[in-house]
Amino acid sequence: MARGLNSATFTVLYDNEEHDSRLIPAHGFACLVEVGGARLLFDAGGDPAVLFYNMGVLGVHPRSISAVVVSHNHWDHVGGLSALLSRNQSVAVAAPGSPQSLAGGVHVVGPLEVEYKGVLIREQALAVEVGTSTVLVVGCSHPGVERLAEEALRVLPGRRIAAVIGGFHLAESDERKVLATARRLRELGLEKLVACHCTGKRARDLLSKAHGGVLACGVGASYTFE
Repeated sequence: MARGLNSATFTVLYDNEEHDSRLIPAHGFACLVEVGGARLLFDAGGDPAVLFYNMGVLGVHPRSISAVVVSHNHWDHVGGLSALLSRNQSVAVAAPGSPQSLAGGVHVVGPLEVEYKGVLIREQALAVEVGTSTVLVVGCSHPGVERLAEEALRVLPGRRIAAVIGGFHLAESDERKVLATARRLRELGLEKLVACHCTGKRARDLLSKAHGGVLACGVGASYTFE
């Protein structure tokens, strides 16, 4: 099996919860992905002022971003995109259904379709090859985090998923749904779950008990995989 990148770092720039007290939490999601010398942004949060403040504190200049991957077209994931493009006109944007070329070892997964509150949503994820494993970044997981993981395993066969980072869309789900999700993620071999944004505290607690591999999320949280 071909090996992926030697290492990759994932830093949450925008999230509902606080992890780094210097930063501002707000409803939405954005994750900085640093791979092979490139900086990619997955989603862009809801409020550009909050996004830029958090980026500034962490020393992430808008012009250092080479590409933005948009999970889906909801305000809390694209709110900062226009402002980012005004500060970095050369950035490539990979929206659902129109992926651009990304850094080596980095793949768009999907989009998958699902109907949510009477509206058809097309949502994609980002898979990063690290060593012989994969790290998956998701936005809201409207189609189901387990479906996105299944698609990542299909796109990159033979690779285990070391971690999935992002929103799991379980805040409004009952216990049965949360436990079924945890069971399926275990069956798929996912090792670590970084449950952010729309996962919800109750669901995160249930996932932690049922899966055991849940890591803390929140704005400013950072994870390096090698």
